[in-house]
Amino acid sequence: MENKDDKKKAVYKNPRSLADIQRSIFSNTGLQKKDYKGRTIEDEEEWQIKGGVAKYPKVHQSKLDRKKSSEQRDLALIPTPPKLGVSQVKNIDTLGYMLQRENWKREKAGKTKTAEFEFDFKDYAKMRGRTETELARGGKFLDELKKDLFTGAYTTYRLDRVEIDGKLYTAHGLPNIYILLEPDNHKGNWKVIYNEPYKNYYINGKQYYPVLLQAIQDKNTDDRKGYLYFFFKIVMSYASTKPGFARQLKVITLLDKITISDGTKARPREAFKVLCECIYYTADNYKAIKEVRFFNNWKCEKVKIINDLEKFKKWDYNDFTKEVLTPLGLTDFRDALISFNAPPTEATEGTEETGQTGQDIITL
Repeated sequence: MENKDDKKKAVYKNPRSLADIQRSIFSNTGLQKKDYKGRTIEDEEEWQIKGGVAKYPKVHQSKLDRKKSSEQRDLALIPTPPKLGVSQVKNIDTLGYMLQRENWKREKAGKTKTAEFEFDFKDYAKMRGRTETELARGGKFLDELKKDLFTGAYTTYRLDRVEIDGKLYTAHGLPNIYILLEPDNHKGNWKVIYNEPYKNYYINGKQYYPVLLQAIQDKNTDDRKGYLYFFFKIVMSYASTKPGFARQLKVITLLDKITISDGTKARPREAFKVLCECIYYTADNYKAIKEVRFFNNWKCEKVKIINDLEKFKKWDYNDFTKEVLTPLGLTDFRDALISFNAPPTEATEGTEETGQTGQDIITL
């Protein structure tokens, strides 16, 4: 029988402000060759990211090109980029969970919270979903995990605008997320020391939402399927804001938040397929969704309720149009509003948190 205390401990309290910054910086696929901007006068490699740039110091490029000689690195026209995809989000979440675990121990011993901790790399790899058998066998994945750690330590960001807790800010000089201390000769523990403002998010932050360790460890969402992890985190974020996920989002806004490509967003059928995959993945694996609601507008005058979530496993866009969009008076699902689990509780036209009673309700 599963121990309730163990289940409770397998939940990471994700600081909401940190999660907002993650969505502002990272994407599903990470950086591509086209994102490279060149080398700065400060001898940093500069990469284009959403709403700003990321800089990685050339002196630490060997940490990303672990198998290349210094001569090969110097000859490369475009250097290996820092890992700014979903694997970096999971790296930050994993380290945050490990810090949380350290602070549980400290609080139990009557000590104050800390923003630094030591860890065994093998333990970190297990937190990222690797088994004892895989660790004994070794492989390229070990280098990739280390690249995640080095990326978080050495990459700095300059963002034009960042959304935190639903408000837009101009961000100046966001530093490296943490200082990483690597043991000599690959023996002994590693150490992480958080920089500001991230340190403050963990020590003094008041707003958190739960992220299951099980989701962090799902290797199937580490790369091309990263949007599944982003979607799961959004569901958990909104579910903790109001009971039963009472908040509505415009579908196109949700697609933006899970960072799928502009090409996919531009094609309704493909975007719908991705959304269906996200909903079914989150409902089937984590039981975090019990029903889905689509609304026609911000007044929520018409609503379609889907209780049979198996539909999202194989729903065809033409059938969805007939069963949901047409009754709502819509032709493009990206124009609909979407909510999960609970009915609307409050009407506020023109915002993303809305609802209204006395609706035209149809249940599927």
